[in-house]
Amino acid sequence: MLTRAMLVERVWGYDFAPTTNIVDVYVRHLRVKLTAAGGEDPIVTMRGVGYMLRG
Repeated sequence: MLTRAMLVERVWGYDFAPTTNIVDVYVRHLRVKLTAAGGEDPIVTMRGVGYMLRG
């Protein structure tokens, strides 16, 4: 599982504003691409915690 803070830190760096919704925007884009062929959404949102992939 990855928390929002972990994603911001690893992708955008330490100096990026953690209050932005950039993680939500890019997770949404990723979901659209991964489900374009009609497949199931592999990303699980753990509300208040972060994200994980279904296995």
